Amino acid sequence: MPSTRLLNQTGSALGLTLFLLAGCNAIVGLDKLEVTDHPAGSAGMNDNGGQLNASGGSGGKEVVVHEGGSGAMPDEPGGEGGMGGEVDKGDCTTNQECTDRFSAEVMGEGGAAAIVAGACIKTPIPHCVKLLSDDCDSITGDYTNNQAIFVGSLFSTKGSTAATNLTRQKAAALGIEQINAVGGVPAGSTSANPRPLVMVSCDESTNLVRAAGHLVDDLHVPAIVGPNTSQDTLDVSTRVSVPGGTVVMSPTGVASSIAALTDNDLTWLMVPSDVQRAPLMINQIGVLETQLKADRAVKTIKLGIIYRNDALGIGTRTALTDLKINGKSLAGNENVQISPYNGADMGQPALVTNYLSFLPDIIVLAGTAESIRDILSPLEAQWPVKDGVDVVPRPYYVLIDSNKVSDLTMAATNNMHDLARRVRGTGLNPGPDGSDSAATYESFKQAYRVRYNGEKPENTSGTGPAHDAAYAIGLALAATHNEPVSGASVAKGLRKLAGGPTKLNLIETNVLPAFQKLVAGDKITAIGTFGALDWDENGAVLGGTLEMWCIGGTAAAPAYASSGLLFDLKTQTMSGTYVPCTP
Repeated sequence: MPSTRLLNQTGSALGLTLFLLAGCNAIVGLDKLEVTDHPAGSAGMNDNGGQLNASGGSGGKEVVVHEGGSGAMPDEPGGEGGMGGEVDKGDCTTNQECTDRFSAEVMGEGGAAAIVAGACIKTPIPHCVKLLSDDCDSITGDYTNNQAIFVGSLFSTKGSTAATNLTRQKAAALGIEQINAVGGVPAGSTSANPRPLVMVSCDESTNLVRAAGHLVDDLHVPAIVGPNTSQDTLDVSTRVSVPGGTVVMSPTGVASSIAALTDNDLTWLMVPSDVQRAPLMINQIGVLETQLKADRAVKTIKLGIIYRNDALGIGTRTALTDLKINGKSLAGNENVQISPYNGADMGQPALVTNYLSFLPDIIVLAGTAESIRDILSPLEAQWPVKDGVDVVPRPYYVLIDSNKVSDLTMAATNNMHDLARRVRGTGLNPGPDGSDSAATYESFKQAYRVRYNGEKPENTSGTGPAHDAAYAIGLALAATHNEPVSGASVAKGLRKLAGGPTKLNLIETNVLPAFQKLVAGDKITAIGTFGALDWDENGAVLGGTLEMWCIGGTAAAPAYASSGLLFDLKTQTMSGTYVPCTP
């Protein structure tokens, strides 16, 4: 017998009134799910910021997830099949029919009322599919709408990186909700009847291929926002999304090998690659070398490069090939130690012990949250001290965007060794104040804070690009509104978001103007939170601004900030000056 969950129902045009239904009502497949009726354009929110279901231009049901998650659905009949040339009409015609069927099956088994979200997927013939699965536990949008276009998100929303990735997932969901607030994306030859978007959000941490397979093979989604790491993006692309014909847009993947994939134009980056970031990182390592030689009165310094042994870390390591330390290349340099590590291991005690013996002046660290938790923090805690004084000066750290996590700010909180001042990293910057992308980013931040009870998206990297990716998918669908919805049509539409005469920031008030231009057959110039949505022929971003970020705020409440040093990707020029974020 399937497991069951409590069902909450709410109802009111003016507000939400929560009450428990009497009896043994249950939801199957989703912890603490709420299903509520809302008026047109409304959206609710759960108490911990989980993903929601928001109706588009018409009233509908709302799914609220308290714990913890899609293919096009054209209305044309299914293909031919069966005996004697008969047309196999499939087993369903509406999404509500499938939901009722799945719910009745569960009720029949247990005798309790239940709601199991289902959809009538028309590929290859109409058939009912459960929207939620072992890995997918969240729905954003009105899944009962038979015109809905299902898309997906794919992040590691459980385990050690859950907090970071849930924030990215919510940013993508916000984009879906904003598109649905105007009724959805234009559809058909006249585009008179817009179609709402429904995002099914999945956790990839348990079984990446299984989670992606539900979106691609079961739900036939045309596009996915995610995954969050470069290696997972490569694995999903080669094993699931490219064979299945689905677009993948990673908001945080940086490995240049992603752009080198043979992928039928289906895998796209939302942020600059490791190769594009290398000049700024090499510059800052050189600046630190000069500074530390003077400050520590030494003629040579020691450099450690510690990288996660996957596409993310290997890409960063490879991008530093041209770096020189003490006037020598990295290869064979007695003052350089290069160390890969397995990100799936529980802790890195041997690596930490090795570096406590090597005692480098600078450490380049390329990983995700585990690199802070298992490497940086233990190094700092175990750094040799005698009579309360460091035996040798502590290292400075040069990091990347994916190291920019809450574990690092927690390590810097009330740190007596001035850790915050010794940390800097390469990352994205929306651009100088007053720039188009800066205006988009500010609008996104405000909308996110309102939507999610004051939560600050700027504390997590990748939130803006995740929001941009959701917008890009919606705009691409509008640009190809008179074509069958597919990954190929999304990819084609993405090519119409740059080079147009009309510049539009990706904010809620510009959704309809953007749709109107694209439906008319025009290209636009879409400005996201970190630059124009402009890609090369391999799906790598063409522009944007990089920065050296650092840790500011106060000792008791450290926070990420920009140092003021910027690097323009298109012109390959630096501007501003690195100024430590702490006094």
